[in-house]
Amino acid sequence: MKFFRKHKKRKIVGIIILAIILLIVGIYGSIIWKLYSNKVGVVPADEVDPKAKSVKIAKEDPKDDQVFNVLLVGTDSRDPNSDMGRSDSMMMVSFNEKDGKSTALSFLRDSLVDIDGYGKSRLGHTYAYGGVGLTINTLNKTYDLDIQNYVTIDFENLVSIIDEIGGVKVYISEEEAEYYREHGMPDIQSGDVTLTGSQALAHARNRTLGNDFERTRRQRSVMYGIYRKVMEEKDPTTILPLINFCLNHVSTNMSVTEIYDIAKKVLAVDNLKMQQAGVPQDGTYTDVNYEGMAVLEIDFEANKKYIQELLY
Repeated sequence: MKFFRKHKKRKIVGIIILAIILLIVGIYGSIIWKLYSNKVGVVPADEVDPKAKSVKIAKEDPKDDQVFNVLLVGTDSRDPNSDMGRSDSMMMVSFNEKDGKSTALSFLRDSLVDIDGYGKSRLGHTYAYGGVGLTINTLNKTYDLDIQNYVTIDFENLVSIIDEIGGVKVYISEEEAEYYREHGMPDIQSGDVTLTGSQALAHARNRTLGNDFERTRRQRSVMYGIYRKVMEEKDPTTILPLINFCLNHVSTNMSVTEIYDIAKKVLAVDNLKMQQAGVPQDGTYTDVNYEGMAVLEIDFEANKKYIQELLY
């Protein structure tokens, strides 16, 4: 009888362990499937077809092994499988481990650029033409960058991520606060304000106040709000569950391990220097009309130099 009880206990423990393993495999399996089922790979430049529906990322050698760059692409597409849509936001986030600094660079959609296979057009059209791969290849070629990694997110999913971390704190100007009070946020005040996911989304999408530079500034402020909220913990063990949650709401070609390793390096910096900017830089572009499109004609050499100074 005693032996039977021991045997039964071992069996129960074995079942529990097996259940835990299956649960882990199920969770991570779903994440890995989501990550890699539609992953855009990196291939040699001569293997890239710029006219493909989903263009591959052209391989670039890193300019500095201690500088990591990733492109964040935000889209309003409701069904990216049926309609890729145009990217609503393009922001490169860079981490310089040696200098302990991070940089957020917004690229304006209306920039007039050369797009392989399509000629000159707006930068914002690249995502519709060939997906995130064509966007990355165009940015790398235009600004002499080495982006190989990306995260794409439908702005609707941004709401879930922000609510998961308990909201984000951003600065709201009096003009913005007055506008929001008139458009569904009656209690919003100016200053540093904690926004819910839906409020942060409305702030990031605001195209009414100011120009496209102001809109991209608002998008960067929301992203920095997310970063600051995560940095409040400074505990790598609390980051992994958040990464897992986020990965169910985005698409990326990075693995859970890669993202976690980068997060640990960022969290290890005691006084991270944070900077943000928009490209093109003030004074380096002209508003022009090109084939019926209102676009920005850019001094690319000046902006290449500007970006290099910020990142390295």
